Amino acid sequence: MKILILLQKWKGGVGGGVKNISLELEKLGHSVKVISREDDLKLYSFASSVFKVRRLVKNLVQRDKYDIIYTQDWGLTFPLLFPYRIFKKKHFAMFHGTQFGLAGIFQNIVGRIMGKRLLVIGAPLKEKFKRSNLVYAGVNLDQFKPLRKKRIFLGWIEKGTEIPKEEDIQELAKLFKLKPLIAKNFSIPFDKMNSDFYNQCKVFVSLPPKTAGFNVCWIEAMAAGVPVIIGNEEGIGSELPFTKVKSKKDLFNLKNIKETDYYSWLIKSELIWKKHTQRLIQIFSGKN
Repeated sequence: MKILILLQKWKGGVGGGVKNISLELEKLGHSVKVISREDDLKLYSFASSVFKVRRLVKNLVQRDKYDIIYTQDWGLTFPLLFPYRIFKKKHFAMFHGTQFGLAGIFQNIVGRIMGKRLLVIGAPLKEKFKRSNLVYAGVNLDQFKPLRKKRIFLGWIEKGTEIPKEEDIQELAKLFKLKPLIAKNFSIPFDKMNSDFYNQCKVFVSLPPKTAGFNVCWIEAMAAGVPVIIGNEEGIGSELPFTKVKSKKDLFNLKNIKETDYYSWLIKSELIWKKHTQRLIQIFSGKN
C-alpha cells in the first residue's frame, strides 16, 4: 500500500506515535509519506489550513496514487469532508483524545461522518464513537527498556493538561523521600527520555484529565522498568495494573505502595507499535 499520513506537528505524543507507526508500516513493505501541517506546511491554525490542506491532499493523491489517506485528529480530517466528502473509500482518521467546547462540536461532527472509518486510541473514545475501531497505542521496546541505573527520583511530565501542578509534585517527592525529576516543555529530548528520565525514576506520576485518549507515558514508564507508577482511571488507566488515585488530594494519602514488575505485564499484554500497526493494516484492508 501507498499510505499518506497527515498530522498537526511532530512534537508530542501523536508525533512520536506516527514515527513508530511509519517505521512498522515500512517494515511490512508499505510505502509511507508523512506531512505535518505545522512543521512542513507552516500552517499554524485550523482556519488557515482547511482549503490548503484539502487542495494539497487532492493533488498528491491524483499525482502519486495513494491507496490510503490517514489523518490524525479532527482538524486534519475536516478539510477532506467539507464542503463535500472526498476519498470516501481511501480515507481513515484517528482520534487521540476527547475534545470539549467548540473543538468538541467539530470532533463530534467529524466522528459521526467518518463512522467505521474512524479509529480511536482508547476505550473512552470508543464509548463516545460507537461505530469506530478501537486500536490501542503502543510502545517501542527498543527505545524504552530497563537500564542499570540508580533510581532516586520521583518523575513527572509537565504537559499543561496534567491535574497536579509542579508544586504538588515537589511536595509529593518530599513525602516519598525522593528528588523530583520534572520534564517540561520538551526539556528532555524524546530519544533521551528512556535513559535520562524514566530509568532514573523510582516513582512515576501521571494524572491526565478526562480528555486523555490513551496517555502513552504510562506504558513508556512500564517498558522502562519504573517500579512504582501512580495514575488514574482516565485514558487507558482503568486497564493498567498500577496504583490509582481518584483526585490530586489522594496523592498525599497513599500508603503501603508495592513495587511491581510492570515490564513483564506489558510484554504479555503486547501493547506495542507492531501489534498496533498490524491492526491498522487489517482495518485499511477491510478485514476488521
